[in-house]
Amino acid sequence: MSLRVIEWSEFLEDAPLDFCSAMAIGVFDGVHLGHQALIERIVRRGPNPTVVTFRENPKKVLWRISGAETPGPYKGDLYSLKQKTEIFDSLGVKFLVLIDFSEEFSKLKGREFLDLLGDKGKMAFLAIGDNFRCGYAQDTDAELARKVNEEKGIPTELIPPVYSEAPGKKPVSSSLIRQAVLAGDFKLASELMGRNFSLDLSDVKPAYNESGFAYDLGSVSRISPAAGRYSVLMFPGKIAGQVSSEFPSEILIEDGKIFLPMEAESLEFVNV
Repeated sequence: MSLRVIEWSEFLEDAPLDFCSAMAIGVFDGVHLGHQALIERIVRRGPNPTVVTFRENPKKVLWRISGAETPGPYKGDLYSLKQKTEIFDSLGVKFLVLIDFSEEFSKLKGREFLDLLGDKGKMAFLAIGDNFRCGYAQDTDAELARKVNEEKGIPTELIPPVYSEAPGKKPVSSSLIRQAVLAGDFKLASELMGRNFSLDLSDVKPAYNESGFAYDLGSVSRISPAAGRYSVLMFPGKIAGQVSSEFPSEILIEDGKIFLPMEAESLEFVNV
């Protein structure tokens, strides 16, 4: 992996004097076609294409801080950080800056955040979606972000949304993909993501019984597809020191749990 992962505090404190970078900012859940358009722009534009994102989804953190019994609009992550990191690397991102979102960070105003990226993070170019918002109470939208940056001489491009080919031509979004997964519509999910939908199970400890292995997706706040049986490719990971091939299989999902005949590190849902 050529991508370098940097903690937020390290990035702000230790950026070399001669370092500058083209940046994209966001949660990037699913790294869908819209996200890929942003990343393609910073990779093409340079220098040092850098993605600034969060170790945990801010919606999840805010739900935890609130103490609410139900997560409200947050239904679980599409992708783990491991999955996102691997895709960023494959797309040509050179630096991944991870922010540990917290109650304190949530109170940072959008302009203050952009000033930190520009002054300490050496941001030289920014690509954001035209529906971008950041800062306390979402106080900074895309147009204001562009204005703040251009006052400092930092070029900022607002990337238009990518539209789905599905009926209705809706803008591609993580929310739309989440709806498709919750409905078990993996054909639509794959069209919006530009790849088959997959689940990372490497951080989920399975429970074993006579029927096989049960993976509780809720234990890692990952989205659970609709209950049913699905055709998948199972990736068991390393066997005897070697990376094993995928195994075609049919799996059962019930009550947010995935039931497998063998242990697996990940699943890829096959559109049939």
